[in-house]
Amino acid sequence: MTDFRAFQNQKTLTLEDEEYMTVTEGRIRIRIGVALFILMLLIAIIRLAEISIFSPDAHQRNLPQAIKITRADLTDRNGELLATTLETYSLYAEPRRVWNPRQTAERLTSLRGHLSCVKIQKKLEADRSFVWLERGLTPKERQAVFDLGLPGLAFRKEPKRVYPRENLASHMIGFTNVDMEGVAGAERAFDQELTADNAPSLALSLDLRVQYALADELAKAREKFDAYDANGVVMDIRTGEIIAMASVPNFNPNNPDTTSPETLFNHAAMSTYDLGSVFKPLTMAMALEDGVADQVELFQVQKPYKVRNKFIRDDHPSKVPLNMSGVLGESSNRGTAMIAQRIGAERQQFHLRSLGLLSRVEYELAESAKPQVQDRWGEMATVTVSYGHGLAVTPLALTAAIGGMLNDGVYVTPTVMKHSVASPAVGRRVFRSEVSRDMVDMMRAVVTDGTGRKADIPGYGVMGKTGTAEKPSAQGGYDEKRLVTSFIAAFPHSSPRYAMIVTLDEPKAIEGTHGYATAGWNAAPTAGNVIRRIGPILPGARDTSQYAQNSTAGAP
Repeated sequence: MTDFRAFQNQKTLTLEDEEYMTVTEGRIRIRIGVALFILMLLIAIIRLAEISIFSPDAHQRNLPQAIKITRADLTDRNGELLATTLETYSLYAEPRRVWNPRQTAERLTSLRGHLSCVKIQKKLEADRSFVWLERGLTPKERQAVFDLGLPGLAFRKEPKRVYPRENLASHMIGFTNVDMEGVAGAERAFDQELTADNAPSLALSLDLRVQYALADELAKAREKFDAYDANGVVMDIRTGEIIAMASVPNFNPNNPDTTSPETLFNHAAMSTYDLGSVFKPLTMAMALEDGVADQVELFQVQKPYKVRNKFIRDDHPSKVPLNMSGVLGESSNRGTAMIAQRIGAERQQFHLRSLGLLSRVEYELAESAKPQVQDRWGEMATVTVSYGHGLAVTPLALTAAIGGMLNDGVYVTPTVMKHSVASPAVGRRVFRSEVSRDMVDMMRAVVTDGTGRKADIPGYGVMGKTGTAEKPSAQGGYDEKRLVTSFIAAFPHSSPRYAMIVTLDEPKAIEGTHGYATAGWNAAPTAGNVIRRIGPILPGARDTSQYAQNSTAGAP
């Protein structure tokens, strides 16, 4: 009986143990299930975190930052818009999300034909979190790409610099890179001012109407005379403001990467030339300033003139002696050489330095070349420099120098900023007032009676001087078949206010020039065409002298 009860108790305990084990096993299974659920949840969370980390909206450190720079507008002196900032879209890809790189590249480039399918596919196959595909899309272009429905492609809003005038004044305005940083021209020069907080629009000195006329006439002259390039400057000599500066060929700043490097070059400020006889007025002014010559003395230019072992020649030798005004009007190298010898090397260099011709033009733009100056400046150099050989300067530099000579003898540094009446221009005296008045009359005579007749536009009292220079030869010396022609002009005669230059690089003789490719046949008439168009636009351009009123009665 006792054994039976013991058996019954043992059986009861075993059943209890089984129930306990069953409950325990269930609890373990539940715990395992919970653990597996938590593990799966963690995996999901990690995956979501990974996706978030490589998402451009959540992890900006691993993506190019959106450009948030605000950049002020650029305008001309009359408020005409030159450069502004618009909101555009930049297309990028997350290669790890792209399903089929080859197919994606093919479909994208079929829409955006200028993109390279091979290059796009290579970018999409890269083991990277992102790649840029194209910047600066318009809303319409963005929508067209979006409608393709390609996975892994996305857009970022970004500002883009836009130049509504395209090629017009492109060398002065310059451009920015894709990151809105100024690279050239005024965009580079005034980068800090344009990107400052709440920066107002910045007005440049140029007048778009004058700029268009200058660029248009230069382009016509370049084509007509088959010149390598053409450039010019129009400057207010009282304030130093550059009203227009053009170099053709030019470029479209909206697409600077697609243009050739030559078109980016502003020849008016970055190319140095031996400019020839346009230097002669400065030589006359130096002699008058130093009192080593006057306008009464006659110079024996009709005779051969030798300096050291070289004879100085004139293209069209005079048969009679000439006074200083005649030397300038007939553009006599001999007469200019005689005068330069009296000035001497030391004083010549002093005057050239004060006129800014022995250093780069110190204006705001980085585009300004240093002159090419001879290492040895002896008697022969003094003579050749006096008529524009042996010293290579930029057209802009010479325009400012001639402007200073005619502006009552006061040189004002050029500027691309609009002049403020509240801040009068500061200049430095380079010649006496009497010298300046003499040169005003002498340069007027060059246009009325000398080599600059083709630039004489009724009503504006044009003053000027032609210059034809041979280009240096690679074999040494000069190449008489390769010429640089220039015409330096100023107006009006009654009260000089504007100076300008037109320079043609290697113009050719054409029908009607009688075989000549010299400045009187190409640069001078081009300058005259510019003055005819810009004269009515510019304030104070009309000649108010009694002589001018009488001689231009009935003129348009």
